[in-house]
Amino acid sequence: MKPFSVLKLTDRDRNLLEENRGEPADVISADTAFVMTNLLRGVVLRGTAHAAAGIDWPLAGKTGTVDDNTDAWFIGFDPDLTVGVWIGFDEKKSLGGLEQGAVAALPIWTDFMKAYIDGRPDKDQPPAFSAPGNIVFLTVDKSNGTVLPPDTPGGISEAFISGTQPGADGFARPQ
Repeated sequence: MKPFSVLKLTDRDRNLLEENRGEPADVISADTAFVMTNLLRGVVLRGTAHAAAGIDWPLAGKTGTVDDNTDAWFIGFDPDLTVGVWIGFDEKKSLGGLEQGAVAALPIWTDFMKAYIDGRPDKDQPPAFSAPGNIVFLTVDKSNGTVLPPDTPGGISEAFISGTQPGADGFARPQ
């Protein structure tokens, strides 16, 4: 978004004199954004942020840890809100050998998101990450990415931009 310095300006009688709003601009295509979101959902569903998978809500995100555990973070989102949690010192100093993003930052983020969701008037109707029309879903083996028949036990659903999915170039992929 284009930055601005004044959000809102009123006079002493609260008459609005000036108001600025962000003007968003697309920086990547909707299909690329959806594929990335789907990958980041995997971090929550079966990756380093799996501790947040118990929240019954569409969530995605990424854990992070800086060398020598000097900083730990988690940035996660749902279709409406993005929240980041950073844990660290003002100077480069280790948090401790086990203080990684999933251990130090994710629990704080999870508590915040639970409260946020609980306070939503539509908490019984979660929003959805909406796929653009040119997204293809395939079931793949989570250990090696091999395409599997739909509904194969242990398979995961991955999103691809149509034409980029395995086998789209006319070459068969091993199954």
